[in-house]
Amino acid sequence: MLLEKNIAEWRLCAPLLREAGFHDGETLYRQGEEPGCLYCLTRGVVRLSHVAESGAQITLAIAQAGDLFGRVSPQRASAHSASAIGDARVLMFAPSEVERLVAKSPSFSSFLSSGLEASRERAERRLIDRQTKTVAVRLIETLDELARAFGAPCPHGYSLEIRLTQQDIADLVHASRPVVTRIMNGLRRRGALDYRRDLICVNHVALRSLAKEMPADL
Repeated sequence: MLLEKNIAEWRLCAPLLREAGFHDGETLYRQGEEPGCLYCLTRGVVRLSHVAESGAQITLAIAQAGDLFGRVSPQRASAHSASAIGDARVLMFAPSEVERLVAKSPSFSSFLSSGLEASRERAERRLIDRQTKTVAVRLIETLDELARAFGAPCPHGYSLEIRLTQQDIADLVHASRPVVTRIMNGLRRRGALDYRRDLICVNHVALRSLAKEMPADL
């Protein structure tokens, strides 16, 4: 857990530890560049994306408070870009200070180990889900996770307080946008989704019910 007392302790071991703010759409680092440090998101949301050779931008992950990204090891280019969705704040650890913190701070060592393990488990789960679950199931589970992570109460259940396009969601579930659009339209007809301005509203109770029933026409 990211606690203020731990951050204060880490600053004693890592005087170069910085905290920085980024505005909506601002880039933390770009694909092909060296991130230069390990980032820990303390507030807001960050999109991790990759630009393919075709020029298409693919959303790889949506980071939330407590997540780690960037590089622990120096002199390695990143295969993705990181940009803020809304305002975001991050802690920035230089690689040399990561090594010092691991050696001198048990709380940081535990935090880093847990964060990297959680990241590995998410990537592993997404790979397994892609091979073993239908697009509809992956979409329902992803929408439910997004609602719990980024949702605010609304008449429909939870309103996703981050602007995600259907292409972003399609990337997250490893599917084409037309397929995701068709399934989301089906979910909307069944009352599991609605839209408020440019935000998606998720009825998590209806979603979970549909996940168990899985209508064939979704």
